Amino acid sequence: MSLRKQKGQSMVEFSITLPFLAPLILVLIMLLIQWVLVYKDKVTLNAASFDAVRAGALNHGSMPKMKDALAQGMMPLFMVDNGDDPNAIGVASAYIKAKAFVEIGSKITVLNPTSDVFNEFKQRRRYEDGTTEDEIPNDNLMYRNPEVISISTDKKLNIQDANLLQIEVDWCKRLEVPIANWLIGKIITLTDVDPDPTSDKFVPFVPSEGQLTCSALGVLASAGGTSSYSGYYITIKSYALIRMQTP
Repeated sequence: MSLRKQKGQSMVEFSITLPFLAPLILVLIMLLIQWVLVYKDKVTLNAASFDAVRAGALNHGSMPKMKDALAQGMMPLFMVDNGDDPNAIGVASAYIKAKAFVEIGSKITVLNPTSDVFNEFKQRRRYEDGTTEDEIPNDNLMYRNPEVISISTDKKLNIQDANLLQIEVDWCKRLEVPIANWLIGKIITLTDVDPDPTSDKFVPFVPSEGQLTCSALGVLASAGGTSSYSGYYITIKSYALIRMQTP
């Protein structure tokens, strides 16, 4: 067969397969766009999580302070770009939205110090105003006894490690890209699954507790009739660690 006829045959084969390849290419493009948006929110969450753990370190591990700092860090996701410089009203509106979403669409978990760690290392301290409080001392840490104490069978810490505040932040990210949100959403919202590999309902993925919470949020958003919500949310996590700056 001549080279010219082979080129013609390739063109015909490509024309036949193009209608089948186009939808696949479109889905891949949508998935790529959605991944970029998830990555952008993850970067923002990483920075906001550090702000949150720092607020906790400066305020005796206060959860309200950490939630407030997290909301401030996530404000960029709620800003409305109208082409003008942000004004006070726009900033205040973004803060209110971020603050509300932190309460319903996020969770801050203190990984260290846990209640067991606190009870093991706590000391009662009296302040100048006469008040007393149980706290883990963090003054002169380099001179304190670094002896490792067994908290549980799988956890051993010294007082220096007990002064490290570590948090885990779960954030429900809305999937907003058409097609991709439906495809990812159907995968991550599976609930009727069977762990038995021989079962017809076996799926090598079971949603985590955080994902189930985000899925419930999507159901509520869809039920509210708000067209700006797709109804599919994915949980993204971030971790932050810092030494306590107050007892």
